[in-house]
Amino acid sequence: MRPPRFLLVAGESSGDMYGADVALSLMGRFPGCQIFGLGGQKMRRAGVELEGDIEHTAAMGPLAAFSQLGGLFRVFRRLADRIEATPPDAAILIDFPDFNLRLARRIKAANIPIIYYISPQVWAWREGRVQQIKQLVTRMLVIFPFEETIYKDAGVDVEFVGHPLIETVRATKTKEEFCVAHKLDPKKPIMAILPGSRKKEIRHILPTLCEVVDRILALKPDTQFVLPAAPNLDRALIDSIVGNRRIRIVQGDTYNALRYARAAIVASGTATLEAALLGTPEVIVYRISAIEAWFLGKFFLKVRLFGIVNIILGEEVVPELFQDRFTPQLVSEAAIRLLDDVWLQSKIRGNYETLRRQLRGGKVAERVANAVAGVINLEQLQTKE
Repeated sequence: MRPPRFLLVAGESSGDMYGADVALSLMGRFPGCQIFGLGGQKMRRAGVELEGDIEHTAAMGPLAAFSQLGGLFRVFRRLADRIEATPPDAAILIDFPDFNLRLARRIKAANIPIIYYISPQVWAWREGRVQQIKQLVTRMLVIFPFEETIYKDAGVDVEFVGHPLIETVRATKTKEEFCVAHKLDPKKPIMAILPGSRKKEIRHILPTLCEVVDRILALKPDTQFVLPAAPNLDRALIDSIVGNRRIRIVQGDTYNALRYARAAIVASGTATLEAALLGTPEVIVYRISAIEAWFLGKFFLKVRLFGIVNIILGEEVVPELFQDRFTPQLVSEAAIRLLDDVWLQSKIRGNYETLRRQLRGGKVAERVANAVAGVINLEQLQTKE
C-alpha cells in the first residue's frame, strides 16, 4: 500500500500553528505520507511542501483582502492544478473560508473527501455558509462546543474535537524570572496591552492604547505596562507609535507576560482566549475602518457579543469596547476596575474555569488525524501506486 497524499491548507498564523500539529499527527499515523498545501513557516518545518506562503496572503478585514487577491489567485491555481494532476487522498482545510470554500468546490469535483478543521464563524456572519458546507464538506471538525449544535441542526457530519490552545497555553517561567528578564518590579502591578498581530491592527488600535496608558499612569503611576509582540511584528512601527512612554516591549514571551499581568487590554482575536486560559482578567477592544464597520454591520454581522470568550460563555463576562466605544476614557476606566476590584477579578477567573471545562482539549491534532483516517479510501491506496 502506497503512503497517502494529503492537501493541507491554512491561511493565517494561527492556522499555520494548528496545521503544523495536524501535519505531524498525520505523519505519525501514516508514515511516509506526502503533505502539500498553503501555510507558513511552522507547517514548512513540520514537513509540508508549500505551494504558497501565508506571509503573502494574510489580510485584516473584508476590504483589506482585496490587496491580496492576485497572490491568492496564483496560489489557488497552483493548488487546483496539483489536485488535478496528482489527486490527494484527502484534503484538510483550516478556517480561511473565502479561499477554502472556493477550493473545496474543486476538491469535491475531483471526488476527494474534505475534512474542514476550525469552522468559519457562521454563528457571527454569513450564516448561509452552513448549507454550502453541508454540500461540500465530508466532515466538519469544530473547536467550540456551541458550533457542534449549529452544524448538527443543519444536518452536517460534525465533531467537536476540543480547542488546541488548551494544550499549549501555559507560563514557562516564574513571576520572578519573568520580571528579572524584562527589568520589571514583581511587587508593582503589571498590565499587558496586546494591540493585535497585523500592521493594520497596530495602526488602528495601538495609538488609542497609548492614550489609555497615559490616563492610567496619571491615576496609578506605579503601574507597569508590557506589550507582548510577536517576533514577526514590525518593531519600528510599534516604537514609532509608543514613543518614549513607559511601555516595556516584550518579544517572544507573550504567555508569561499575560500570566503575570494583573489585567490585560487585548485586541479581539486568539489572544483574548489565551488571556482567559492563563487566568488574566481582560478588556477586549477592537477597531476597523468606518467603511468596513458599516459593510459588516449592514450585510453580515449577526451577533450580540463579539469577544470569543463572551460568546462561548453566553454573556459579557469581560468588557467589550468596540468601534465608537473603544475610547481612552472607557478603556482606562474598565482596565482600572480590573486592576483594583479583587471581587471582580475572582468572578472573572471563576468564569474562565467554566470556559476551560467547556473547551475540552488534549490530543486535538490526533483527533483530526483520526477523522482523516475515517474518510480516506484504503482500498484505493492498496490498488493505486
